[in-house]
Amino acid sequence: MLNAYKTKNFTITQLDNSLVEDPKEKRARFLLEFENPFKCEKCGERFKKKKQLREHKEEVHSY
Repeated sequence: MLNAYKTKNFTITQLDNSLVEDPKEKRARFLLEFENPFKCEKCGERFKKKKQLREHKEEVHSY
């Protein structure tokens, strides 16, 4: 005799808004990351050139 498997039905009661991204916001984020690919690990500021990031680190985050 085969075992009968019980299935549970789940319903989504609340949609997590953090999972849904507005297409305009997604495009803006993509353009920011594409046009400014070099990101400072400490503050998150982005730069077009690696040299700009290096100078930023020396001026802002040097001790």
